[in-house]
Amino acid sequence: MRRLALIVEGHGEEKALPVLVRRILNEEVEGSPVVEVLRPHRLPRGRMVKPEHLGRAVALQSSRVAGVGGVLVVADADDDDPAVLAADITAASGAEHPVPVIAVREYEAWLLAALPSLTSHRSVRTGASWEGDPESVRGAKERLSAAMVEPYRETLHQASFSAIADLGMIAGRSPSFRNLVAAVSRLAVE
Repeated sequence: MRRLALIVEGHGEEKALPVLVRRILNEEVEGSPVVEVLRPHRLPRGRMVKPEHLGRAVALQSSRVAGVGGVLVVADADDDDPAVLAADITAASGAEHPVPVIAVREYEAWLLAALPSLTSHRSVRTGASWEGDPESVRGAKERLSAAMVEPYRETLHQASFSAIADLGMIAGRSPSFRNLVAAVSRLAVE
């Protein structure tokens, strides 16, 4: 069985990314073999671009994959250039070569792109939507919060929103999400 190991930067992504990756495998990767999505290794952003920290995390996750699968590193670009950040992650990763995917601005931009599909969640207001480019603005978390009946909290909402968000809606509005889908597809079938 193929394995997919994850490296993430935040506590919310630690719970949410496996949910999202499993959905991508089931809904977006045609002919996907059975892939075990391993528990993520969390590495805060400050350490993610430091070779000594990222190298150890990648080596650990690579050993868990045992040559049958791959390692996916997902980070938020925030205000950085996503291509430069991806190159920095690749350079810092050492001998093992994970696949970096950079969420332009932040993971929550993907959720913001699918905001109308989140209205079935008890925390999201009926009729909530956001029409702008989700990757062009800073503060997707705050925009999600404004569409909710309670404040958005990564560790509480990110995984449950990832479980119900319309993946096609996200892909239609987010090039960085399409990169995630392509990376998961590549790791699942190669």
